[in-house]
Amino acid sequence: MRVTILGAGAMGSALTIPLTDRGNEVRLWATEYDRNVLNMLREGKVHPRINVTIPSEVALYEPEELEDALKGADVVVVAVSSEGLLNVLNRISGLVECKQRILAVTKGFVKVNGRILTVAQAVKSLLGEEVGFVYISGPSIAKELASRSYTNVIFNCEDREVALELKKAFETEYYRIGISTDVIGAELCAALKNVYAIAIGVVDGLAEAKGGITMENAKATLFSKSIGEMAEIVKNWGGEAETAYGLSGIGDLLVTIRGGRNGMLGRLIGRGLPVEGALNEMARKGFGVVEGYVTAKVGYEIIIRDRGLKPSRVPVLYNTYRLLHEGLKLEEFLKEVL
Repeated sequence: MRVTILGAGAMGSALTIPLTDRGNEVRLWATEYDRNVLNMLREGKVHPRINVTIPSEVALYEPEELEDALKGADVVVVAVSSEGLLNVLNRISGLVECKQRILAVTKGFVKVNGRILTVAQAVKSLLGEEVGFVYISGPSIAKELASRSYTNVIFNCEDREVALELKKAFETEYYRIGISTDVIGAELCAALKNVYAIAIGVVDGLAEAKGGITMENAKATLFSKSIGEMAEIVKNWGGEAETAYGLSGIGDLLVTIRGGRNGMLGRLIGRGLPVEGALNEMARKGFGVVEGYVTAKVGYEIIIRDRGLKPSRVPVLYNTYRLLHEGLKLEEFLKEVL
């Protein structure tokens, strides 16, 4: 298959490895933010975020070459951040064809014409309801995938046959793919796990502030509650609660709490920094937007405020939102969630 990947960040670039191993014709298009990375890849240097070189067969495209990158592609993989999703979808809306399959690894929500939408909803809204859309979920650390470490993910699609078709094109011995039709469940877990990772990170930071004692009991409690809440939310949105108990929920949350900017924000807050101070510290260290911080507010709005799910049903989500956006004290947060 001819596969075009939009976004030369960590995951977009990592996916070039299994795709070329599988014998596909792979194109990697860089956004304006990826230009420096693209120059490094052209020089044969390692990708700065995944520490590998990109296969020489991969065709590299500049930001201005989007139309050329898409021409004749069987599959288009959207691998940009939730912040950049709307811009990219608008740019490709007149270029993609109905027969082209769209996959997305973007996690989070996006605002379209004043409405907060999931990635799938945004894709259908801007590219057409008839587009064959697949959402990739599960525990997938880009650096591990790029090193050909065993990675299991889920291809979520309302049309099972489309998912199976793409599974054949993407799957390798080390990149293993399951199939699900619960797109909404997978998307909700993928977005909300970032919020829960912040909450669990707070406990880690608190333990560090207390002289390095462990708080594994509290973390296990919070982890269990987080998974239960994700199942509750997925069910409330018409998805399958089981999704939260599989790779898309438990699996993804587990790898997220072990690293990344969401857990880091939580740890800084747990150590005693005010939220604004923690965000400033992360910005000083060169980290971009912390998706869980943004998603906590969006999650509160669309899950609790708009859909009427009672805070008592999702206390971790609700109180993480209050901690991050309403000035809830750390001590009160811990009392409410543990």
